[in-house]
Amino acid sequence: MRHLINIGLLLLLLTACSDSGQVNSTVTTEKTFQTNDTVIGSKTITDEIAGSAYRQKATGYFVVVGKDTSDFTCIFYKLKETEGGTVGMSVRFEKGTMTYRQRMDELKLIVPKAAKDYNFDSLTSITFGRLILSGDLAVDITNQYRQTFGTSNKLDDYTTVGQFLVKSKLGTDLDNLFRPYSISTDNVSIEHLFFTPKKELYWASKIETDSANVPDKIIDCLTWVKLTKK
Repeated sequence: MRHLINIGLLLLLLTACSDSGQVNSTVTTEKTFQTNDTVIGSKTITDEIAGSAYRQKATGYFVVVGKDTSDFTCIFYKLKETEGGTVGMSVRFEKGTMTYRQRMDELKLIVPKAAKDYNFDSLTSITFGRLILSGDLAVDITNQYRQTFGTSNKLDDYTTVGQFLVKSKLGTDLDNLFRPYSISTDNVSIEHLFFTPKKELYWASKIETDSANVPDKIIDCLTWVKLTKK
């Protein structure tokens, strides 16, 4: 299991450090999935993103409404040389043109499509990159953290914060998203934990939260979630 965690963290770091974090726009859309007036597009991107040596396949999923393609891409991938073909998920928050709520609404459409292409019994992890890029989610988590641990600007150790994140809005939203597949959040691993100034939040993401409710300092870290099958 430690081996899988290390691979997951490596893929997270490779994804975070890739040129722009974007899926290669020249790759031809292979499949679409119609739901009401919305199309879920998918692209095979196995060799188009960092870390391909560790993957058997990878697919980017995105929402298309009419002629408009969403800026948000969610990636599912299957690792090589792992028992049962371990499946992972990467949620990209790299563009500040959509709110966290809008991205979650799109994930609710994308996940059922991905479940047809990948064996969710083998889905074990999600990589998020920097938490601050999630916008309102980072705000909610910071406010929850203050309510739990107080107003000190000294953060607790990584293990304590990781356990807190499982019970935070991050864990709750993921549990709701994957409940139809009997999957829930098991634990959260983090790297490079620190408080970042409020201005960085507005630079990095699109925010719906009233500015009066946004803390002066926001929790930021690289975030990796381990999932478990109930």
